Amino acid sequence: MNIRALLPGLLLLASGIALADGVAAPSSINQSVLNNVAPGYRGNVGVNQAAGDQQQQANGRAIALGSNAKATTSFIQKNSIGSDLSQAARASIEGNSFANGSGAVGVNQSAGASTQQVNAMRISVSAYPQGMDDSELAQTSTLQPNFGADGTPSGEHRLDMSDSAFKGSQGVVQLNQSAGVGNHMANTLSIRVAD
Repeated sequence: MNIRALLPGLLLLASGIALADGVAAPSSINQSVLNNVAPGYRGNVGVNQAAGDQQQQANGRAIALGSNAKATTSFIQKNSIGSDLSQAARASIEGNSFANGSGAVGVNQSAGASTQQVNAMRISVSAYPQGMDDSELAQTSTLQPNFGADGTPSGEHRLDMSDSAFKGSQGVVQLNQSAGVGNHMANTLSIRVAD
């Protein structure tokens, strides 16, 4: 008898038994995994990784030098959808991801739906000082949640990060990591030097 030919049928039978025992499966599972990504990076690194629907992510860098230099970044993220809160979501950064690097690294990682993430860095060296504010960042989301059959969210939302991820990194590290629905996250760094 060929065991390999029977394996798909046995797996299908096993999953049917698990559901028949009353274990409700989430309507969908979104998984985002970074494993051993960019160890020893040098310079500017931007990573956007998303699993699911309606994800908005941005990594922006602006550097300006000169007598009237002004470094600017601007992000506007808008989202308005119905989201299924019963979905399971997992975001994970594993291994030596982004370890022992130097420079500027921006990581946006999301699993789920309707998440907005921004990493922004602005550096300017100018003869004159400049004002600074958060007016260059806007995120809006209007969610119309769709709950599970009993009216409550049923999916597990999980974040994982290995102990060695980002270990030994030097410089600017910006990280947004989310699992779930309707998260808004931003890291902003603005350095202005009058020389």
